[in-house]
Amino acid sequence: MADNRYANIADRDAKRVSEEKLKLSFVYIDWDSEEFFFHGLESQYYQKFFWCMSELQSATERQIAQQTHPSLRPKSIFNSDTSIKNAFPVSVIERVKQQLFVETRDEAAAADQAKEITARAFEVSLSKNYGRVHGFLWNNTFHIVWVDPAHNLFPMGRKITKHQDAAVVRCFSPEECHRLQEIIRQLQIENEELLEAFANQ
Repeated sequence: MADNRYANIADRDAKRVSEEKLKLSFVYIDWDSEEFFFHGLESQYYQKFFWCMSELQSATERQIAQQTHPSLRPKSIFNSDTSIKNAFPVSVIERVKQQLFVETRDEAAAADQAKEITARAFEVSLSKNYGRVHGFLWNNTFHIVWVDPAHNLFPMGRKITKHQDAAVVRCFSPEECHRLQEIIRQLQIENEELLEAFANQ
C-alpha cells in the first residue's frame, strides 16, 4: 500500500513537471559550427526568432517531447540519415557532463547521462522559410544549441525558399563559395593583365 502511495505521488509530480511552462537556456549554445549562425539576417528573421522564443516559454515539455505543439512544430533530430550531424558537438556534451559530475562525482555515470540528455534533441520552427532552432530538453528547460536560419541541419530533400540573406551570411554556403570563387577568378585575370602590361613597358 505504501509503495502504491509513493508511486502515485511520483506520477503526480512527473505529470505536474511535464505540464509546467518551459524555461529557456542559452548556456550550451554552439557558436563554433559554421553551419549555424545568428548575425547578418534581415529584420523579419529576428522578429520570427523572438516570437519563437516567446512560444517556447509558453509551451510545456510534454508538447515538445511528444511533438504536439501546434505552431512550433517540434521534431526529434539525430534520427535521420538526411541530417549533416548525428549529435551535438563534443564540447556541448562535455559541458553537460561537467555539470552532472558536480552533482554525482561519478565521471563515467556523468558521461553516460550527458549523452542521454543531449540525445533528447528537438528542433522547433520559426517558419517554413526562416529556419529552425535546435536544442535539447533537460530539467524542464529547452537548451538552445544551434540557430539554423538556412535549414542547414537538413539541407537535402526539401524545397524551401530561403529568405534573401540566409544563404550568404557565412562562407559555408555553396552560393557564397561560388560568388567568392568568381571574384577570385576575375582578380587573377586582372592581376595577370597588369603583370603583362608592366612587363611590356
